[in-house]
Amino acid sequence: MKKEVKEKIVEILKKEGLFYPEIEDKIKVEPPKEESFGDLATNVAFLLTKHLKQKPQDIAEKIKSLLEKDPTFSKVEVLNGFINLFLSDSYYHSVVKKAVEEGDSFGESKEKNRGKINIEYVSANPTGPLHLGHGRGAVVGNILSNMYSYIGYKVEREFYINDAGNQIKKLGQSVYARFRQIEEPDFPFPEDGYHGEYIKDIAKEIYHYEREKILSMLSEEDAVEFCAEYAKNYLLDKIKEDLKLINVDFDIWTSEKSLYQHGKVDQALKFLEEKGMIYEKDGALWLKTSLYGDEKDRVIKKSDGSYTYFAADIAYHYDKYERGYDFIINVWGADHHGYFPRLKAAVMAFGVKEDWINVVFIQLVKLFKNGEEVKMSKRSGDFITLRELVEEVGKDAVIYFFASKDPNTHLNFDIDVALAKSNENPVYYVQYAHARISSVFREAKERFNFDPEKDFEADLSLLTQEEEKSIMKFLSNLPQEIEEATLKKEPHKITSLTYELASKLHKYYYQHKFLIETDEKLMKARLYLLKAIRNALRTLFKLMGITPVERM
Repeated sequence: MKKEVKEKIVEILKKEGLFYPEIEDKIKVEPPKEESFGDLATNVAFLLTKHLKQKPQDIAEKIKSLLEKDPTFSKVEVLNGFINLFLSDSYYHSVVKKAVEEGDSFGESKEKNRGKINIEYVSANPTGPLHLGHGRGAVVGNILSNMYSYIGYKVEREFYINDAGNQIKKLGQSVYARFRQIEEPDFPFPEDGYHGEYIKDIAKEIYHYEREKILSMLSEEDAVEFCAEYAKNYLLDKIKEDLKLINVDFDIWTSEKSLYQHGKVDQALKFLEEKGMIYEKDGALWLKTSLYGDEKDRVIKKSDGSYTYFAADIAYHYDKYERGYDFIINVWGADHHGYFPRLKAAVMAFGVKEDWINVVFIQLVKLFKNGEEVKMSKRSGDFITLRELVEEVGKDAVIYFFASKDPNTHLNFDIDVALAKSNENPVYYVQYAHARISSVFREAKERFNFDPEKDFEADLSLLTQEEEKSIMKFLSNLPQEIEEATLKKEPHKITSLTYELASKLHKYYYQHKFLIETDEKLMKARLYLLKAIRNALRTLFKLMGITPVERM
């Protein structure tokens, strides 16, 4: 609504020769502090005073006379230079019709031409099952991806596989030790190895299929490497399966190991060297990250000739840079806060703008049941896995709860609340709103032989109740609210909007009848509005990835 009205104001100014390009970004169209002042107010008159050499009040009166001719507005008033706009019933009715016609894509951009972006999330080390932090990052990244697609971006979703470091070597040693312990129970297990039943499961599988090869044909070093590669692929498959449980999939899977194999690290460093960003000191190669806000320069190649982890990260982001994204977003755990300034400095050395790389940080999740924190898991060894939580409460509850708060705040997940079949459970509450509308539609078909699921005409001028006006106003604002939340990278706003719309529906349901035997026209008008509400809920559910249930 705000965006549309601003476009109308700009269009009118251009038509009347009153438009100056430098004011466009400064034009504000926002709800006024007092509802009695209208639906929206704009400051445009104040921005034109310098150009027109007139008082804001006089300019506002002139613009008012032009806006009054537009059927979008029922009334236009001027107060102290501000222009207060009252939207017409016909405008609200057009929004309701749009919501009905567009289905579960209400307000979504039809063209994906706003830009090409990359969102990388989860990127868990393939050394064990996904924990709750990974799950929260997966949900946040997925919803952000859906939101950016909704407002018109072409989004590529990416998972970065950390498969070239010491963690993978340690994984191989752990699996190899469990493999040997099948025949030699006293075979030593590495002190810092990975525990948990899943390591034993992998070892048993290798023992079943590859025993002779490992014991007869490979040195211990090669056997550890074989076990590491086998376990990595096994765990990656499990990670993919776990992510599908919460409707998360990726367009691109990038291996850290492949960056070395395909010469991407050398290529990125050569590019930076040619830009004069690399120098040698104490036998090592350093990157001038301090030129771009980092507290000091960083080593990218050690004196022994080996690359640092930072070098691989630079190469990975250089690869993204070469793919031509307008900007990128990384969803990281909160423990990476201190790492971002150096990576941002390195990326800026490529020649990109400061806002090309963005990071959304994810705080920890604590799990509670019966009022007590739950920590231990036999499968993983030391943490509750994402799969265990999904099996306990269902995917919809996991998604909604993980998305319900600002990602950069700690989240307490209460299993008892997530399982409750009552309004105390926000997932139950919002899904019940959708199911409630579907129930009304089924009853309309049974009692009146009228199927609201099919196309039908309705006289929306009959929607005059306060609850109806409130819902129509909400629907008119919804696409803009989603856009603003997207640009601020606030996926938790989607759950807030969903809960607010569900609340309006439940209130409407208790205050008014929908199936009215004595007034078919009013019944159709209200059923039409219910159809718009249900589609808006479906749009929000689709952004989150939760199920629009028909019956509860």
